Order: sequence, then C-alpha cells, then structure tokens
Amino acid sequence: MSRRFSALISLLVLAAMLLAACAPSATPEPAQPQPAETEAPAPTEAPAAPAETEPAAQVGSTYKIGFASAITGPGSSLGEPERNTAEMIADQLEAQGGVTGPDGVLHPVEVIIYDTESNPDTAVSVVRRLIEEDEVQVIVAGSLSGNSLAIVPVVTEAEVPYISMASARSIIQNPETGETNKWAFKTPQENLHSARWQALYLENIGVTKVCHLYENTGYGKDTFNQATAAFGEAGLEIVYSDTFERTDTEFGGQMAGVQVAGCNAVVVGAIPPGASNVTVALRDFVPDLPVIHGHGTCNQAFIDLAGPAAEGVVSPCGRLLVVDMLPDDDPQKPVLQKYIQDYSEFTNGEPISTFGGHAWDAMSWAVEALASLDEGMSLQEQRAAIRDYIEGNIKNWPGTGGVFNITPDDHLGLDYEALTFVKVEGGRWVYYPPEQW
Repeated sequence: MSRRFSALISLLVLAAMLLAACAPSATPEPAQPQPAETEAPAPTEAPAAPAETEPAAQVGSTYKIGFASAITGPGSSLGEPERNTAEMIADQLEAQGGVTGPDGVLHPVEVIIYDTESNPDTAVSVVRRLIEEDEVQVIVAGSLSGNSLAIVPVVTEAEVPYISMASARSIIQNPETGETNKWAFKTPQENLHSARWQALYLENIGVTKVCHLYENTGYGKDTFNQATAAFGEAGLEIVYSDTFERTDTEFGGQMAGVQVAGCNAVVVGAIPPGASNVTVALRDFVPDLPVIHGHGTCNQAFIDLAGPAAEGVVSPCGRLLVVDMLPDDDPQKPVLQKYIQDYSEFTNGEPISTFGGHAWDAMSWAVEALASLDEGMSLQEQRAAIRDYIEGNIKNWPGTGGVFNITPDDHLGLDYEALTFVKVEGGRWVYYPPEQW
C-alpha cells in the first residue's frame, strides 16, 4: 500500500472519531426508584373504644306533691317546722333531679306549699286548689286535727291520697262505723296512745282523781274522749273537765273549778300557745298539783312560752326529742339522727320539733310512692296507685314517729309504744322513763 493511501485511511478514521465525539449521546432510561429499606410497619391498631358511660335517663313529666300546713295562726308552732321540712325535702329532690320510676324514667318533683292559716275553711280552700288547679298526685296537709277532719271529705270525693300531720283517730277512721277512711292516712301518734301513757304515769304516782282541761278544738275534744276511755280502764276518775280557747290568756273559771274539784293532778289537752298559757295559770292557782300534757306540746315553743311554769311538766312524746338517749340498735335512731342533721343545716340551727318529724314521715311516704309509678299512667291512675302503695308497702318502716305498719284497717300503723315519756328540766325536754317515776 502506498503512503498516500495509508495517510488517507488514517485521516478517515480520525474524522470518524471526531464525528462520534461531537454527536449527542443517547438519553438513558431513567432508573426505576427502589423503595428504601425500612422496618416493616407495625400493624394498625383499632381506635380505642370510648369509656362506657351511663345513658342519660329519660325525663318524664313532673310529679307534684301538694303541701299545706298552719304556717300562720294559732297552730303556727306546729306548721312552721312542718313547712321547713317540706321545703328541705323539696330542695333535696331538686338536687337529685326528682325520682326514678321502675321503668327507668326520671320525674322531677315539685312541692307546692300553701298556708292553711290554722283555719279549717282555708284548709279546704287550698286543698281544693291543689286538687283542681295544681293537679297534684298526693297531698300532705293538716297540722291541726280540726283542719284535717275538714279536708277528709274533699279528698275522699276527689279520690286523692291524703297524708295528715294531725293526731285525731277520726281522720283515718269513722268513729261511728269504725270504717277506715280509704283515702286518708296520718303520721302522728294519736291521742289514745298519749292517754294510755298518761294513765300509766298517774297510776304509778298514786293519783286516783283527775281534772282534765282541753282546748275547744277537734284536737282538744279528741284528747278528752281518749282520756275518758283510757282513764276509765285504769280506774281513774275524771272529777272535773272544762274547755278553753286556743288563744285564751285568762282562765279564772277553769282554775276555780280545779280548786274545788278535789283532783290530785291536772291533765291538759292542748297545743301552744294555749297549752303554755294554761300551764302558767295552773302554777299560779294550784302550784302543788302535777301537770300532765299530751303530745301536742312536744316542741321547744311550749317551754319558751310557759317559761318557769313549764318546769316539772311531763308528757308522752316521740323519740325525736331524746334521740341521744336511745340505744344504738333502736331502728329509729339513724333516721332521727339524719333528720336532725339535715333539718339543723337547712334551717341554720332552728329547734327540732316532733311536728317537723311528722311532716318528714308524710313527705317520705309520698316521695316513695311517687317512685313506684310508671310512665304513661293517667293522673287518676297515679293517685290510686299512690294510695295503694302506701297501704300495701309501708311495713316495718322506721320513721321519726315510730316504726310504721300500715294495713287496710289501720292507716297509721303505730301503737302506744311509739311514744316515750319526757319531762321538762332546766328549760328542755329530757327522757323520763317509767323506772324513774
């Protein structure tokens, strides 16, 4: 090969190499991204279940308790602590939302309070209003026996359950026929129970002849009737009796009768202020004769109004006045202690009264009976069911007035042992049991 040809070949190779260097290079396929190497993810956990909560209670219609006591007038020493107790229970019911029936429905409870003014006509008027306008399911009323007796025909006609806070037996039982008043119940111990304690005491201190003074009211007349029965059984003779008005302050005629009657003791059937006023007169005219009252004086008002004349007076009363002296196994003791604590806190320390206790028992029955109702009952069905509940379920029921056992034939359910005996010493009631007589 000639040199010229070899040079030509070299030039051609060089040119090809230059062309290859200047040509654009081919675009490479993009590399597929590879997942980074990581730890396997933790299994996904199910969301935590919300904490279990009680389902909101279904709220039903509002129940109503009608309440009427002698807030003013001559019976106010009874009616005021009763009213205070009703207001206290109303506050407690509001705080807890009401009562829950067996079907789980929550019912607010309204307590409608009126003043009877210690007047039977007013008592009838407000009870009619509670029944017809306020449409209450149950009525708690009647601080005084006369007022309570006036109410009975009204509730009987309307078929409304009624719990009285007064003592006369005739409130719950027709004295002529012996038939139980179907729609009426009561919580206070009655005058026959009181009279039996009085007779027992009089026998023990050697009294055979008794003078009996009583206020001219349904309560006073019942105290005399029951004393006549109980004293006669005990061989005691009532040699003189007379009446006075509840607000009287002068007792010249009665004192003259006592002075000439030859009695060994004086029994009084009254509530304050009359009970206190007649006690002052007795201390002035016959200071040496024992004075025995009924359970209408079982409050501090009697002592405060009578002053020094109250010293030495004895009376049958409920255990509320002497709760600290009761044994710990007494079924009433925890109930009494709780009531005293609640009432003292609610009223900022007002004196405890057995009459407020009667209201607590009555209101508690009403509340318990309301809690037995089912949603959907008509008003009249509710009223009838409450009546039936009280009659059929208040059994071995410890209250402030005793351990109650209501039956179809007895709409009180207490005997005379529901009372105890007390005496005024140092300006207060103290326990005075038979062993100290």
